[in-house]
Amino acid sequence: MTLTVLVPIFALLALGFAAARTGLLTAEANAGLLKLVACFAIPALLFRSLAGGAQASAGGEIAVIYLLGCAALLVIAFVYGRAALGLSLAECIVFGMGVIYSNSSLIGVPIAQALLGDQGVALLSQIIAIHTLVLIPVATLLLAFGNRTGGGSKALISAISNPMTLALAAGLVWRRTGLAVPETIDHVVGMLAAAAPALSLIVLGATVARVPLPTSFAAPVASVVLKLIVHPLLIWSIAQAMGLPREQVLIATMTAALPPGINVYVLAAHFGRHAEDAARSFALATTLSAVSISIVVQAIAWR
Repeated sequence: MTLTVLVPIFALLALGFAAARTGLLTAEANAGLLKLVACFAIPALLFRSLAGGAQASAGGEIAVIYLLGCAALLVIAFVYGRAALGLSLAECIVFGMGVIYSNSSLIGVPIAQALLGDQGVALLSQIIAIHTLVLIPVATLLLAFGNRTGGGSKALISAISNPMTLALAAGLVWRRTGLAVPETIDHVVGMLAAAAPALSLIVLGATVARVPLPTSFAAPVASVVLKLIVHPLLIWSIAQAMGLPREQVLIATMTAALPPGINVYVLAAHFGRHAEDAARSFALATTLSAVSISIVVQAIAWR
């Protein structure tokens, strides 16, 4: 089961990497594809999974437990960044985001869909909401106030107007109505949703191909260890202790085992804080995540 699910995922990542390295997929073309995926394909998949797919869960236990795990790991990352790496407070914020903010959209959605279908995407959507509405706005505000800029005031508006956030909200509202999505609309949305997994993975592979190798490994290696080992172990422990159903434990732990999202680098570059190490951690963790994700899926997924 593990190979069946994960080999296509990382084959598409490798395809994007090769396309970028050979010049077949230029930086400009990749940027356009990234916008297409983020604004149309992934939102369509999220909406369709919530509006007409499987019910995610009765409550928001998976989101609460995931947020608790992220808060605990953020404290660990902050302390380690200050004490062992000598990072400034602003740099610690970026370092901490790199170990708690998973690439839940570009990698998580295709894997969740492959593992549990619409139910997996619906469960993952609760964690994506945490990423979008809590983690990124809070980090943006802290960095903005630390840099004494005005960018932080736009964080909440940006999060709310994000196409993925709007798709999550629209899907939940539509489900509440109890109505079926009109066939024509469902067909259009379904075509966009079908393109999301493959396109998102190709785009991510091409993005990784353009990140330079690190000259100093201290911060990137520490970030990767915390993200790919400590994070999933922490989330799994909390989920098990709280008695979550196996499918929720699987999705929560799998998400924690994902590499950091590209938004961490974008945030770091925007504020000029820890940007190079954030990019290198992103590339290194994405490459090594094949191991962490495989272990999680093999260990938790029922056979």
